[in-house]
Parts: sequence; structure tokens; C-alpha cells
Amino acid sequence: IGFHAVGSGAAMAQQAGALLAHFRMVERPVRYGVAGVLRVLEALDYTSSSVGAPFDIARITPAGVDHLDDDEIEQTRADVKRWTEMEQAVLDQLYD
Repeated sequence: IGFHAVGSGAAMAQQAGALLAHFRMVERPVRYGVAGVLRVLEALDYTSSSVGAPFDIARITPAGVDHLDDDEIEQTRADVKRWTEMEQAVLDQLYD
């Protein structure tokens, strides 16, 4: 559960966990976690010179490890885009 890394990636994993803590990902299906991971990676890509695309993403479940192919990553990227657009729409109406 969460983000884990050893060595130079440890700080990025800690930042990723902090960025997503309020989304309650452990209470949601794995698909949400994959979208969350991509969203965090894209945020880190924007803010950190040591992180950048292309990204390799794997789902780890009791059934095993499944590496996402390029099409699955692009579908997840579309999901993240929809998520951020919906989030912005809610924020735009917050103080109306």
C-alpha cells in the first residue's frame, strides 16, 4: 500500500505519498491508484528535474504484477485529464 523506494527515489516516493494521502486511494479500486500514480508522476515531472517521461507503471495485486503497456498508460492519462478537469470545475464553483 502506498509508494516505496530505496535510495535516491525514496524522497520522491515520500512526496508521492504525501500528495495522494487525502485522496484515500487505499479505499478505492486499483484503477484509481494507477491514475493517482500517473498524476503524481506527472506532477513530479513538472517539479523535479530527476523525474521525467516516459513512465513505466505496474499494478501489483494479489494476482501478481502487471506492467501497463503504452495504450493502457495513454488511457490512464485520459482518465487523469478528466479527473483534473472535473476538479477544476468544482473549484471554479466553490465560492459561487
